[in-house]
Amino acid sequence: MAPSTRILIVAEDGQVGRWLQHRIDTLGLAGRIDLEDTAAFERRLAAAGALPFDLLVAALDFARDSATTLGWIDRATATADMPPLVVIADHGDEVAAASAMRHGATDYLPRHLLSSEQLAASLKSARNAPREQPRAADEAPPPVLLPQRMPRDLIPRYQLLDTLGESMRATVYLAVSAALNRHVALKVSRTIEDGEPQFAREFAAAGALRDASVVDIYDYGIHEGREFIAMEYFPCGDLKARLQNPISEHECLQYLGRIARALSVVHAQGLVHRDLKPPNIMLREDGEVVLIDFGIAKNLADGGGSTRTGVLRGSPYYMSPEQAQGEELDARSDLYSLGVIFYEMLTGTKPYLAGTAVEVLQLHVTGALPQLAPELSRHQALLTGLMAKDRDERFESSSALLERLHGLAA
Repeated sequence: MAPSTRILIVAEDGQVGRWLQHRIDTLGLAGRIDLEDTAAFERRLAAAGALPFDLLVAALDFARDSATTLGWIDRATATADMPPLVVIADHGDEVAAASAMRHGATDYLPRHLLSSEQLAASLKSARNAPREQPRAADEAPPPVLLPQRMPRDLIPRYQLLDTLGESMRATVYLAVSAALNRHVALKVSRTIEDGEPQFAREFAAAGALRDASVVDIYDYGIHEGREFIAMEYFPCGDLKARLQNPISEHECLQYLGRIARALSVVHAQGLVHRDLKPPNIMLREDGEVVLIDFGIAKNLADGGGSTRTGVLRGSPYYMSPEQAQGEELDARSDLYSLGVIFYEMLTGTKPYLAGTAVEVLQLHVTGALPQLAPELSRHQALLTGLMAKDRDERFESSSALLERLHGLAA
């Protein structure tokens, strides 16, 4: 897609529109991105003039009145020389997706599942799509081929609806549990590595933590050589997605406190998470956070390591110096990871970047302590208390961090 591409965003909700405008802007695919509300766009349609844009992106809510929403798509796509339309949908489903595309949308993306990769691919594909000729008012919308359905019988009792994420080891699906009659996140392994179940540790660790700040695990099992684990689904997404939009200093401190409270629950049970990073911090509708992915969590009472010799588990960008060096860990290692997240929330970038994972790990061990810009320097003491190379110089616990935050708030 050429950098001169012109995109018009139409949004019923101004806040959603600005969020989407920022998401597209960070992709670097467009030279111009305009934002209008639906009323302004209706006036454009009434003027019956050609749009000076290459793409139309509409943020639409299907919860209110799907007939009205589909009627809007009809009017937009029936206009002569209208650019391809990409729908970013709230509260939609497979029926809404099929209907939107039957009525003229080039693509349909659920907003709560939207990733940068999906958005970029959709915009590029739509940009290259031919412009449709306007339909006559009495002409029926053309049929559309639905995307290939998810495998129905992958795991019994679960109907798969969408793919939420993939890794080398597993795929996470949005699914409906027949037993619970609710949406769940269903993680399914590709194969059981070396004949050893991988999700059993996560099931045991998270299952022992009965708290709203820790993901609720509903089910675990093995079916036809694949492990699966069913857990709470979070339609608001994770902190990684939230970081794609600017976060105020006040919000940064709020998130810092919420994550610290969640860690205090984990640490009180003698566990170290060991993989604390934005994708493993989910968000509820009220802004509270929930920790997920306890697959490499370590019980301090067990002693010794839990991973194979020579294998480092966790993300290099968020790994404490002692974890990078394969040393024994305690709760202060999670606090270091929280410090990295705090720096990323404040600045929009990670503190240590390099060409390889090994180089990033080396920076955690020997690199200079990150220094905040002058306008953020009032948070430097907090950051230092979290990211000190020597763990004895960090906050001794999540409770100590929370006490400091309460003192600052007072």
